[in-house]
Formats: sequence, C-alpha cells, structure tokens
Amino acid sequence: MKVFLIVCALLLAPVQAWAIESPLRVLIDVRSNHSDGEHDFQTLTKLAEKRGIDVLAFTEHDRYSIRLGLEPVPQILGYAMQHPSLYVTGVEKFFDDLASIRKQHPEMSFMAGTESTPAYTWSGIPFRDLTLIDAERHIITLGIEKPEQVRALPSFDLRHAHGPFALSMVIWWVVVGGLVFVLIRKRQEAIALLLFAAFMALLAFWFTRPALDADADFIAKAEQQGLFTIWTHPGTLSGIRPGPFGVLLDTPPYSERVFRDPTANAFSAVYGDTDSNPVPGGPWDSYLIEYMMGRHAAPLWAASCGDYHGEGLANEYLGNFPMDVWADNASPEGVLQALRLGHMVAWYMPAERNIRVSELYLEDINGRRLIPGDEAAVSSDLMLNFSLEKMPSDKMKDNNRPIGVELVVDGRVVRRMAMNFAEPLRESLHLVSGAHVVRVRIPKQWTGWMEANPFLLRVK
Repeated sequence: MKVFLIVCALLLAPVQAWAIESPLRVLIDVRSNHSDGEHDFQTLTKLAEKRGIDVLAFTEHDRYSIRLGLEPVPQILGYAMQHPSLYVTGVEKFFDDLASIRKQHPEMSFMAGTESTPAYTWSGIPFRDLTLIDAERHIITLGIEKPEQVRALPSFDLRHAHGPFALSMVIWWVVVGGLVFVLIRKRQEAIALLLFAAFMALLAFWFTRPALDADADFIAKAEQQGLFTIWTHPGTLSGIRPGPFGVLLDTPPYSERVFRDPTANAFSAVYGDTDSNPVPGGPWDSYLIEYMMGRHAAPLWAASCGDYHGEGLANEYLGNFPMDVWADNASPEGVLQALRLGHMVAWYMPAERNIRVSELYLEDINGRRLIPGDEAAVSSDLMLNFSLEKMPSDKMKDNNRPIGVELVVDGRVVRRMAMNFAEPLRESLHLVSGAHVVRVRIPKQWTGWMEANPFLLRVK
C-alpha cells in the first residue's frame, strides 16, 4: 500500500506543481532587528515589495551566544556572552510582530524560521590562541509558527556547545588537586579520598560519553516538528579571523558533512562565497546519482541563501539571492510543500538586475510536463523549455544580449546553449534507458548565475 501511495504521489506531483504556471519569487535567509539585522519588519516588507518578492521568510538567530564553559558540564559551569537573537529580544514578541505584519500586508506571504548553530567547540588557551570552532556552521529552518518550536531546537539551550578540553582539564586538576592537598594537610584523609573518587567518576563520565552527531540531532529535532532544513554556506571561505575579547573564530568548510546521511532537506548552492558543490560532476551531482541508485533516502535540494542583515551591508541588498518556486499557492504551507518537492531554482543577481524564470520544464512525447524536482518515468525523447523574464525593478537594458546556459546530465555538461529574454529556449534531449539526473544551470556571468533543481528521470 505504501509503495502504491508513493507511486501515485510521484505521478501527481507534476500536475499539482502547475497549478501556478509562473513560479513565485521567494526570499529566505533574512535577518531583522529581532536578531542581528538592521531593519524592522515594515522596512523589510517595503524593500521586498519594490523587488517583486512574493514570499519573504524571516530566519532569525534563535540563540546567538559565545559560551565558555567547563567540560563536561559547560552549560552549568561557564559564561555566555549573548548577541542579539530571539533568545534576547523575545520569542513571543517575534511571533506577535509576525502576526501583525501578516495582517497589515495580506498581499505578501510571510514565513518564519531560524538560522541556528547546531554545535561549536573550543581549542587553544586564553590570551594566546583560544579559538571558537564551527560557531558559523549554520542550518536554516523554515516552517516555524509557534514559540515552542523555537525553544525545542537543541541550539536554543546550547545543548551541544562544548568547552575547551585542555583548559577544562587544567582547571579541574588544579581545583580538585588543591582541595585534596588542603584536606590532607588538615588530616581529613577520608573526605579527600571521597573527593578524589568523585573526581575520577567525573572523568569516567566525561571520557565514556557516547559521541553524538550534533548536526544529525538538530536535523532530527527539526524534522520532528515538520520543519524544512537548509545547510548554509557549506563551502565557506571565512577562514580564521579575530572575534570578540581576543577570541579567534574558525568555521572550516563543511561540505563533506552536507553530503553524508543523515543530512538536511537542502543546501545553499548559491550564496556569497565561491562554492564547487554544484559544479557539474561535483558532490551534489554525485549525491543525486547515488540517490537514483537507492543509496540515499531522499534527494538533497539546492537553495539560495544570502545571509541578509541590512541594505548595503557587505555589498548586499534585499533580493540578490532569491529563489523561483513553483507552488500551488503563496501560503507558508504551500511554499513549504513546494520546497520539500524541490520545485525551485536558486539565483544570485548583481545590483540593478532583477530577472526570474517564467518557465522551465521538460516535456515528453506524451505531452507530460515535469518541473525541477519532479521524479518520474518518462520516454527517451524530451523537449527542454526554458525562458526568462525581466521584473519591473530590473534596470538593465540588454534584451538581446546572449545568456549562457548549461544542460547537465548525470554530472556532465552535454550541451552549452545561448538564449536571451526575447526568445525562449527550446532544446531536444534524447536519453538512453535507465536512471538519469538532468538539470539546467546558468553559470557565473554578467547576468548573475542560477542553479535549478534536477529532473530525476527513469527512462523506460
């Protein structure tokens, strides 16, 4: 019965996706003054309206703190320096303001979520090379509608915030050793022995704790609440740099973790750093091909995350990392369902540029249309249909300038094509029998770049 339902869902997905023929313009990874963003909801909404945004998602830091604690109980013994986040500004206030902006602007759809740090660790010693590791290794959640959903995330209570091992060990030995020495001098050998035994038990607990994948734990807790999760900037190039109070910050690239199960629903394939994950034949293609071979439980979708904090900050403006999403409707539930099905493309576009996909689908000889993210059995002969359009806020006059497009099949670029805004791209494609991953991309060029989610095909 379960297999029958899955087959029916796959067959119906393309039909449902075309309830809206043109995709919605969706923007996520936006911070407001409810965490460390510069603007309030009203300002962000006005900016979004100017950019033609249909759906705006506020993904705030749920807990943004640096905690220096003693292992193995850093949450109990330690100090946390809080930065602006929902933990500080108030979770209830965030949802009150969200309800208010929804009432004031019914013409736009608003979503809520978090940008969370699943875990971080420390290395080094203070005043020399104390380094906070993975504090900027983030996962976005989407679909949050209640305060208790935020509080249920492991990041909110710093469940996986570890202290520096070497420093903790030194402090424990100095404190316990000093107390034992004092007790022995006072001829309290029995108490000293009990204290030392308790310390040995603490060390045994410390060293025998089972290793826990904090990323997997966070993803599991989010999935239990029906949230959609996205890895952000996995190929980060931030490097080691100075942080507050002389602490060094180091978040190495974590692409290897992204493409290892259990993983999130999506990853940021388009963001500020240069990233090799979505290049043809890269880790993303390999993962998708393995999925078609049955080695993964679900596909991993491409998303666009811009880490927006304020207009003009870090050369960003609202809307330069958007997504075009084919959804049944613009409600948060409708958009979330479309994201789960991979019905989207991810964009980066430079200043003054604002274009979107007006159509992108594969059509087989039976007239069946598939959009990005669809998985289906198809005939061997297909027709690719792809067209772009300028949005009203686009300022560039380049209607006839060619745009380079790549057609990628099973990790290889099989065709390089050129198109412009005036003429849709129509390209035939023949596939041999078997499973195939087909996707369309606009590589980096004058118009920005785009990564479309794949067509997952099984040719009869």
